[in-house]
Amino acid sequence: MSEAQFTLPRGMKDIDPEEMSRRIWLTDKIRQSLWNYGFQMLEPSPVENLETLEAKSGPTIRDEIYWFKDKAERNLGLRFDLTVGMTRMVANRFDLPEPIKISCIGGVWRYDEPQFARYRYFTQWDAEIYGVADPSADAEIIALSSDILDSVGLKEHMIKISNRKLVEGFLRGLGTQSQNELDHLIRIIDKVGKIGSEQAEREFTRAGLSKDKIKRILGFADISGDPDQILGELENKLPKGDMIHQGFKELSGTINRVESLGKKSKIKVDLAIVRGISYYDGTVFEAYDQDGEDVGAILGGGRFDKLCKIYGKRDMPATGVAGGYERLMLSLERKDLFPDIQQRPQVFVVTVNESVWDEAVKIVQQLRSQTIRADYDLKQRPLSKQLEYADSLKVRVALVLGPREIKEGTVRIKDMKTGEEKNVKLSSIVEAIQKALG
Repeated sequence: MSEAQFTLPRGMKDIDPEEMSRRIWLTDKIRQSLWNYGFQMLEPSPVENLETLEAKSGPTIRDEIYWFKDKAERNLGLRFDLTVGMTRMVANRFDLPEPIKISCIGGVWRYDEPQFARYRYFTQWDAEIYGVADPSADAEIIALSSDILDSVGLKEHMIKISNRKLVEGFLRGLGTQSQNELDHLIRIIDKVGKIGSEQAEREFTRAGLSKDKIKRILGFADISGDPDQILGELENKLPKGDMIHQGFKELSGTINRVESLGKKSKIKVDLAIVRGISYYDGTVFEAYDQDGEDVGAILGGGRFDKLCKIYGKRDMPATGVAGGYERLMLSLERKDLFPDIQQRPQVFVVTVNESVWDEAVKIVQQLRSQTIRADYDLKQRPLSKQLEYADSLKVRVALVLGPREIKEGTVRIKDMKTGEEKNVKLSSIVEAIQKALG
């Protein structure tokens, strides 16, 4: 019988200590920005009733998510984003004052085809504002998104913005009427930047569109540029209609509010930005690293005014944003923007023999109480083996403790980089370590 091969399921990955250190740093940066903007943090359940996940996306969502029957034959599913659960949480909370500003950092599951910078389980950060119909809320979300990217050092970013009402009004003007057909065409437009215009043209053809309509749709999706220039042109280029008029009003209003928040230089109008998820119904946007657009959108979001009504009795307008850790980390790694973060011990206490082991443990605990990362050899090996282990951990300082040091009330400090050694009083060990660590 051959040995079992215990491998990971397709689309999953392990996170090693080095990557985890970077994730912790990134989480701290994102959380601080969320708090600066007044967002409270929470976390919706990772497991939902399947009907909750299907409520807006329909039964076809089953092909894109992890779902299963539990032992009681109930249909359940793993969350595919954080927005649905957060919206379900607040939809019946009449006690919460508006606007409701909430956020979350957590893992989500999607049964997508694994590809570059995309896994079937990944971490997202998410921020939502409920109860504000005015473009000020959309602008607040966009400014937050930009500040998060600035805070991690990704200052060369661009936020591409559009409005779903513009594309929906445009497609309805071409004769598209059913919601299913509309959603399908919007999903194709959403992929144009990834699959290219030729592949998009083939998909539109399969959807039954004429060459003339396909040309007009691709022309629409190709409109992009500086907000001041594009907004002026849009009024002349787009057909007239109530929905298009409302979309243009929302888009221009958001851009004006973004300018007040000092972020106008970071945005660009791009009508190809439509967001593939069907619950979006107003202003939408995506952010890209200007030096690495091949990574894809590092965050995206928009308005979803109808979602609350689906999940409860509280009918509230809403807007939000979500960003994936994996793509953002890839951009940061490419630009070497992560600081040198270590989870390893800073100090390792080495014992000459077992007689001083208890005293060594007391010193370790004293250092830990002062937030100095300290460790010792649980295996109680010979001195040379302990120093080898400390060196393999890349600790900065080793403390060598023996019977003579105990008798004299001292400890020997060894700089593991330079090899320099000196004796210091046990009573001043914390100060000496802090000085040695810089």
